[in-house]
Amino acid sequence: MKHSVRLLIAATLALGAATPAVASDLLYPGGALLTEGVAGKPYWAIQARCAGLYGATSNYYAEKGDAAEAEAAKALGVTFFRQALDRLMQDRGVPRAAAIEALSPGVVAGRSEGLSALADGGDGPASAWNFARSVCLDVRDAYAAL
Repeated sequence: MKHSVRLLIAATLALGAATPAVASDLLYPGGALLTEGVAGKPYWAIQARCAGLYGATSNYYAEKGDAAEAEAAKALGVTFFRQALDRLMQDRGVPRAAAIEALSPGVVAGRSEGLSALADGGDGPASAWNFARSVCLDVRDAYAAL
């Protein structure tokens, strides 16, 4: 159990390492132990990291020969990126090109974290990847409910 708690903490802290919020940012409220590390962060920053995580996940499944899972992960990564892009443009009033540039570090960081988590522990239920994935899915669900 202690190992699972450490993985949970590491996953949420990694996803929560996003850019500080400004007054115009729509913030993720959190609400569960799992998402405590990203509570109060801008949606767009979390979504960018989740886009990277799912990009890494798509590659992982493609390398394992699971085309269906690879495609599903890719589609979710694209959805996260589009939502992050739209949210950042709306929240901060920046043009598309500037928003893409601003999101890039978060996507790269999320991808790196995803690759590392998958390499270290795979995609099992107690893996760091699975905790990060769960955070992303909780954020996705909260965003869809807005």
